[in-house]
Amino acid sequence: MKEAEGIILLNEDELREIFSLFTSPTKFERDQVYDRKGEHYFANVSLSDEYSLTQEKREFALDAWRAVISFLNSQGYCLSKDGVVLPLSFIENDFIP
Repeated sequence: MKEAEGIILLNEDELREIFSLFTSPTKFERDQVYDRKGEHYFANVSLSDEYSLTQEKREFALDAWRAVISFLNSQGYCLSKDGVVLPLSFIENDFIP
């Protein structure tokens, strides 16, 4: 990720990583996102392929939340509000064992 003029820009690999995290609800699949030999390795994702969702909006929202927070955690980011810093490692518990 890089910042330019107050906007965060994602490169293609980062978009692949976020998509892979989004479509990997289990810890096993999430671990494969970063395993070059894994079935779900993010660099192998073709962003031009079609993807269809067949889940409830609530599940979609939870998957999107988990993917983004997991991505930010993997990049070393944390959240801060009113001077309180919250590490994002809590997301590890949101993946299905």
